[in-house]
Amino acid sequence: MTQKLFLFIFSFITLIALPALPAIPAVDSGEIVIDQWLALGPMPIPNTEIELLGNEKNILKFNHVAIHSLKPSIDETIEWPGELQFTWKPIQSVSFQTSSHQVLYLATYLETHRWLQTDIFIRNVDNPFILYLDGEAQKTSKTEDGDAWKSELTLTNGSHRLIIKVLLKKDKPLASTIVLQNKDAFSQDPIEVSTNSIGLLDTSHILNTRRVSRLKLSPDGSKVAVSISYTSPRDGKNKKWLEILSVATGTCVFSSRSSGDMQDFSWLKDSRHFSYTSTSKGKTNLFRYDISTHEQEKMLSDIVNFNSYTWAPDNSYLIYTVYSKKEDNGIYRHIEEIDDRASFARYQYAMYLFYPQGKVTHKIGDKDRNYSIAAISPDNKHALLIKTVEDAQNRPYNKTIVYLLNTIDLSGRELLNHRFIGPITWSPDSNHLLILGGPSAFDGIGKTIPENVTPNDYDNQAFLYDISTGDVRPISREFRPSIESAYWHQQDNALFFKVTEKANGNLYRFSTKTENYLRLDTLVDSIQFISFAQDQNIAVYWGSGVSNPDKLYKIDLKKRNASLLKDYNRDLFENIRLGQVKDWNFTTEDGKTITGRIYFPPDFDIDKKYPCIVNYYGGTSPVRRSFGGRYPRNWYASQGYIVYVLQPTGTVGFGQENSSIHVNDWGQVTTQQIIAGIKQLTAAHPFIDPNRIGAIGASYGGFLTQYLAANTDLVSAFVSHAGISALSSYWGVGDWGYSYSAIATAESFPWNRKDIYVERSPLFMANRITKPLLLLHGSADNNVPPGESYQMYTALKLLGKEVELITFNDEKHWILDYEKRLHWMRTIIAWFDKWLKGQPEHWDHLYGSAEH
Repeated sequence: MTQKLFLFIFSFITLIALPALPAIPAVDSGEIVIDQWLALGPMPIPNTEIELLGNEKNILKFNHVAIHSLKPSIDETIEWPGELQFTWKPIQSVSFQTSSHQVLYLATYLETHRWLQTDIFIRNVDNPFILYLDGEAQKTSKTEDGDAWKSELTLTNGSHRLIIKVLLKKDKPLASTIVLQNKDAFSQDPIEVSTNSIGLLDTSHILNTRRVSRLKLSPDGSKVAVSISYTSPRDGKNKKWLEILSVATGTCVFSSRSSGDMQDFSWLKDSRHFSYTSTSKGKTNLFRYDISTHEQEKMLSDIVNFNSYTWAPDNSYLIYTVYSKKEDNGIYRHIEEIDDRASFARYQYAMYLFYPQGKVTHKIGDKDRNYSIAAISPDNKHALLIKTVEDAQNRPYNKTIVYLLNTIDLSGRELLNHRFIGPITWSPDSNHLLILGGPSAFDGIGKTIPENVTPNDYDNQAFLYDISTGDVRPISREFRPSIESAYWHQQDNALFFKVTEKANGNLYRFSTKTENYLRLDTLVDSIQFISFAQDQNIAVYWGSGVSNPDKLYKIDLKKRNASLLKDYNRDLFENIRLGQVKDWNFTTEDGKTITGRIYFPPDFDIDKKYPCIVNYYGGTSPVRRSFGGRYPRNWYASQGYIVYVLQPTGTVGFGQENSSIHVNDWGQVTTQQIIAGIKQLTAAHPFIDPNRIGAIGASYGGFLTQYLAANTDLVSAFVSHAGISALSSYWGVGDWGYSYSAIATAESFPWNRKDIYVERSPLFMANRITKPLLLLHGSADNNVPPGESYQMYTALKLLGKEVELITFNDEKHWILDYEKRLHWMRTIIAWFDKWLKGQPEHWDHLYGSAEH
């Protein structure tokens, strides 16, 4: 009999064939007996471990298995030192004895339907143990009578892992009763105990996933470089690394985890080499790396204030930029341009052309010319040098200047000087440019709406520009989606557009021959990042859906077949149950169809009444059909809420007629549509309690929340994150206030449109707000300054209204720091629990009760 088989049989016998043990005492009324456990072991402690660790306390604390990530399930096997394997087995009572010192793990799952506090009592245990809740060790102490060990547990709404690691002693039996007893305020609230590892979505599924921030597909399409980040729940630190995958198999062929910092990754034309930068003490080196031999060569050394670089397609040269800061006097700052008043650093750029073969460098642009972007033609003969400059007398108060440089003799000319234009892409033949821009670009040739209607210039269109003649032609006038990015493929001269289409992020192919658009099936609702192979008909992208977490996919652009490449978070989501998501649209009185969707709690019961959270867009972009994000609808639903997302008119992705409603509206149309949506939603769905409606929005959506609060009593509680309360102060003080207003408030200013800047500012209607409002803000927000929340809070406090203001130290427009974001998420749900569920305890735990 092998040692492994002997130990397995021995462990199994200890579970079922024990001698008589002391009787387990009865529990008091009101206690919840934990009688469903998974047991792992008992397992032997290697002699070497005993010798090294020295005592029982150290043995118990030793990380035999990774507790923080352990999610036990029935019959799951765990590797143990000595090439042993043990299996989690269900038991109903905790009764063990062994003939030697051994380690035992006990695990169970707790599920609650609200935030609560409970005490756990571990009775009749003299063995050393550690109690873990969701991977974190809990403080335990003896009860006053000395009969049990006690720990106070705080359980958020959802599923929790309770694990006890016990050190069993030789011939010392363990016969323990373990019970829960809720605090008095929660005595009527159940806690479900089970060995079922399938649980609810929690904050780890939002904050502790592996996230992709960038993709780079090799020219031959065989490999893809993936920039990954991950935030550990244990220390809140964000770790970043790069790995290269085989596109054929999804296996990792290179990782930078052991190679140090690798930034600015770029493939070289042979798909075997890549380049990257590494910066130390303000000096940057540029390296070329051979993926097959793992050898590298330094090409640029000790560049101070390095900004970016771009390779020529044949890799014969590259163009790089460096920056310098516009320094203040030290006593004062001279504001010479509008952007000089901003809190972000003001940079000037110089540009260099570098030939690796001879290590020759030419300066092609100094800080006076200030070009910051270079785009090199496919034939390697020319480069577009691009900069944006202020144009204070004309909307949108900046313009883009493009200089065409001959990279052979360094001659050139100004090619473009236009407003409302953005990203530029070369054609494969180097004779044309694809330019993305607003409908107003090139004197409005992309407009499809009446002449007297101002378009929403965030609704991106596509234009073809002939370099030799200067002719411009719009190619997306009849194309309703808003174009986010474009790639001009040299294989078949087709254009590929990543677009916002209603609430989806889709991929389209545009034929330059037939000028037809074809949407490709990507298997996801929303693409976030995409990269194309230069020499093959293949692309790789990162995307998700309303019930489908982010994954990495690949698509054959010729056969139009998409498939999964890699699921970085499969283990995290494999035992999670989600509620349904259903589309639900309604029609306004004037005949407009307002699209939307409803998220249901995982254990939805049509015979129950549910509170509902209503969510709508910020900026001018629709609420995407993506998973997770800053306002995770699936997580809100897991907390017991119906979540209703609607897309009022004004967003891009529905065509220019729809998006133009956003211009100079500032709440009038959109708020009435939200109110109409809430009325029709509750009328059509009896399971939604019309007296328990909440509303949440951020930035422009935070403005809508405050505007809504002043114009309806249908909503019982509001959350406004980084919301605008006074349009004139946002316009003049926010770093991007005037430039956003250049589109959203086109040709309207505080001096000529008081009907907008005063009468549609929520601050000037604060006296009409009657329901509780929570204001959230980053204290360092330079987009929508925190003063927008300060002044609304001041007004409502003076009016004696129910208002709370929570600011997050040193955070900007988005709350990004891990611990602060976790607290921010908890704050939102605690506020809604208080006002929509009548459960103030979580809020009081975070911020103290009103009496204090």
